[in-house]
Amino acid sequence: MKTEIQEWHRARPVPAERPHRVKSRADQPRRRLNGNLAVVAGYLLAALYVTSGLWKDGSRALLSTNIPDQVFFQFVLRHALDVLTGDAAPFFTTQMNAPHGVNLMANTVILGLGIPLAPITAIWGPQISFAVLTVLGLAGTATAWYWFLRRHVTTSAAAAAAGAALCGFGPGMISQANGHPNWTAQFLVPFLVHRALRMGEPGRWLRNGVLLGLLVTVQAFVNEEVLLYTALACAAFLAAYAAVTWPAQRAAIRPVLATSAVAALVGGALLAYPLWSQFFGPQSFRGLPPGASAYGADLASFAAFPRQSLGGNVDAVRLLAPNAAEENTFLGWPLLAVLALAVAGWLWQRPLVRALLLTGGLFAGFAMGRQVFAGGERTALPGLWRPLGHLPLLESVVPVRFGLVLLPVAGALIALAIEAVARLPKAGEFPVRRLAYALIGLALVPLLPLPLLTHRGLPVPRFITEGTWRAYVPAGRTLVTVPVTSSHHSDGMHWWAQSGADFAIPGGYFIGPGRLPGTATFGPPPRPTDLLLAAVAEGAKAPKVTARMREGLIADLRFWRAGALVLTDREPRADVLRKLVTDLTDTDGVRTGGVTVWDVAPLVSPTT
Repeated sequence: MKTEIQEWHRARPVPAERPHRVKSRADQPRRRLNGNLAVVAGYLLAALYVTSGLWKDGSRALLSTNIPDQVFFQFVLRHALDVLTGDAAPFFTTQMNAPHGVNLMANTVILGLGIPLAPITAIWGPQISFAVLTVLGLAGTATAWYWFLRRHVTTSAAAAAAGAALCGFGPGMISQANGHPNWTAQFLVPFLVHRALRMGEPGRWLRNGVLLGLLVTVQAFVNEEVLLYTALACAAFLAAYAAVTWPAQRAAIRPVLATSAVAALVGGALLAYPLWSQFFGPQSFRGLPPGASAYGADLASFAAFPRQSLGGNVDAVRLLAPNAAEENTFLGWPLLAVLALAVAGWLWQRPLVRALLLTGGLFAGFAMGRQVFAGGERTALPGLWRPLGHLPLLESVVPVRFGLVLLPVAGALIALAIEAVARLPKAGEFPVRRLAYALIGLALVPLLPLPLLTHRGLPVPRFITEGTWRAYVPAGRTLVTVPVTSSHHSDGMHWWAQSGADFAIPGGYFIGPGRLPGTATFGPPPRPTDLLLAAVAEGAKAPKVTARMREGLIADLRFWRAGALVLTDREPRADVLRKLVTDLTDTDGVRTGGVTVWDVAPLVSPTT
């Protein structure tokens, strides 16, 4: 029989569901298998529906709400292919931010995802790999939680399927699907939680510790931040569960500590060099860029519907989330109300439920960050995260992402609620069971996800795809895009990822060290030419070129070790920028292959 939480070896029988008539005992495994396959197929179809826009436009599909992050992950997916073929170092790249390079281990290199997808990247390109990864992330996460809920939480397949669907396709996951495939790829999390729950098994501390350490290592190459949140959530849940069931769990303390020590030893040994590269290697940094560490959940967001849902409204939630990719706490008031009724009416006496509520409440508090906001307005209340946000390691955390922990909590509670409803008496004048099912359905319907917003992007210029760039960018030189590649102008990263060409670019979209020691910034600290070209590209009037501006350009080109300046004809202010660069370089550019290119070798010849 099932237990409420098997790993603690405190068997507690759950009342059996109504008996099912089957032709023979041999039919039961087959029916169970068919049911499980149907659930997984449903998750896969749902993921394909959500990502339909990414498939419609193929390699040119772009996420309308978050192009920079999508391009970054295309870049690291291509980088993973180069790692597999031996053409690149795993944790560092010199193809971006020339001449310094980028510490990819500190920038979510996702080798644990990129290397398995390398064959797809090689054949169809990184955009198709990105789409495949998003589909597998959503469907795989839901499938893994379905396995977990059936094993540890409920005897009902329907209840587990509904709860897991919320875990895999809930508002926070759909929000993260806008450019963060490393966050939607949480299919290892249920297995990490499973292993954490088994730490209390007597006599199996060595085996359990080794398995947990190996899972931790793999998850570190998928998403370290998810690993950190999972570890904190497991610690909080286990502490809460032990507290509400004490002293029954006293005997589990010793094996838990022993298993933790073995897992730390195994994981630490395997991750020692990658973590050294991340925190102490070239281009390492501390903390987050200004602003990112202040991303917190608005108090009103918990009861609101996310914009990418059936009940969502863009204008209604605009002030409640940092951006469209961070709506991690939008659960909707109907779901909160139904969960409150279920807990109060049927579930409160279960230790598992009380531990889940304590864990969810703690992480809801963390998600609000260092200062509590309500309805977009700053309140006088300090956030629960304020005393912790400055600690080592925790200083690199984006607080609003703690809200993603609420999805598994809500998923488990929904599964338990559906199972409890199934036990209600069917007969009677008042159809309680039907009413309860209807309330649960009405709570979930507004959260049904809509397809991600996408549009058809521009093709990579023939100047890149046909290899014409090689005549202008010899070995040891860089290709400088106009404007210089950044989060707002990602042409250089996009061209490199899509084409697989081996040129290097200055600038880029990444996190790196700031001007001051111990600080971080998005992209490199800007140089004068960088600022000038970006300002004109974004609408500023082109200034009259002076000798000092030309000297600044030459200094920057030498710093970048530039071989050519390249302006795509599709740039919105291409004519204005073309004239400006022509005046700065005092030479006409060459129109070829969909771009204008300026050979700047004569300007940078006296390199040091």
